[in-house]
Order: sequence, then C-alpha cells, then structure tokens
Amino acid sequence: MKKLGLLLPLVLLTACGSTNSYLAQKNTTVEMYHIFDFKTGASTATLARAATAGLGRNTNSVNANTPLQLGAVVPETPGRFTITDLGAKLGNTGVGQLMQMAAMQNGGAGFKAANCEGAAWTARAVRHIAGSNNLTLYACLYKYKAGYQLDTYAVFQKTEGGLEQVSRDLANRLVGTPEEWVNKTIRDMVRSIETAAQAKSSYVEGMPELGPEPAIAGLGS
Repeated sequence: MKKLGLLLPLVLLTACGSTNSYLAQKNTTVEMYHIFDFKTGASTATLARAATAGLGRNTNSVNANTPLQLGAVVPETPGRFTITDLGAKLGNTGVGQLMQMAAMQNGGAGFKAANCEGAAWTARAVRHIAGSNNLTLYACLYKYKAGYQLDTYAVFQKTEGGLEQVSRDLANRLVGTPEEWVNKTIRDMVRSIETAAQAKSSYVEGMPELGPEPAIAGLGS
C-alpha cells in the first residue's frame, strides 16, 4: 500500500504532463524545395498556363507573371532560384526588427521568399486554413536549350496543440495532413505541365523528401 501511495502521484504527474504537452499550442514553420526537369520543345506560354492551372487547384490565390526577356539568349543550363530573407535584409530598421520578432513567433523561418531572377515564368500561391496551417508556395520556371526546369520553394506554418487539436487530428485522418497537401500542390503543378507539354518530368533534387499525398485525393481519380 505504501508503494502504491508513492506511485500514484507519479502516475498522475506523468498523465498531467502528457495532457499539458498535448494542449500546449505550438506553431511550427516548415521549409521545403523541389526541382523538376522537363525535356520538351513546347512554348513557354504553354508551360506557364499549365503551371498556373495546376497551382490553382489547391490554393486560395495565385499571382503569376511571365516577364519580358528582350534580347535574352536561351542558356545551355537552367537557372536556379535563391532565397531572400526579407527580415534579415532590412536589418536593424524598425520594420526589420518587427519582421524578425514575428518570425520568432512563427517558428523562426523568417519572412523568406524565393528569388526567381532570370525565370521565364514565376508564381506565388497562398493557401490559408484558419486555425490549422498557412502555405506560401513560390514557383520559378527556367527555360534552357534542352527544355525547362521548375523550381518550387514552400514555406508553411502549422498550428498544433490547444483545444482545437482534437478536431485537427480528426481532419488529418479524414482528409490528410498539411504536409501531404503541400506535396499534392507541387505534384499537381508538375502533372499539369506534363499533360500540356506531353513530356514526362524527371526529379532533379529537393529536401525534405517529397512524401505521400493525402489518401482522399485519389478517391476522385
């Protein structure tokens, strides 16, 4: 009985700790990039329309741009995106400090954006699900002599814990996790280009690993 009396508070303390960990609200920022290659002679306009259509399937808004490239020579090798941290770029200015403070609250990834200098087509898409996650996805389409490369860079914040976590867990099981929907958003853009250009893509590189799509996405196929 004495041993039971000593163990009971420990069990209760452990249970409370697990509950508190589950209920504590946590905001996590995740970054990823993935690059795909398309060997095709299709026009830039064809690929741009397809990429924009594919990107719009799983996002709330898409801002796309096909910049003029007057006098540009098609290079032997494709360009490549770079990442700009707007908060760090503004440094110790008042706006920069506010952005850095907000970045710390959002998981530390900062206000980062893809720089698509030299790309034939660029896009920025946003998806917001209240109380769950926010996604900003950048896409850069680079033309080169053998075809095109599509560079994608995603930054998304997901919220876990808190009183809404039970409903989030249920939604994740029924319709898929935020990560799975980011994977689908990228792959839908790639599939749309493949169909329009009649060319199979090849995966070049990226991180973290491009994982599965939500199971529910295959029900309509």
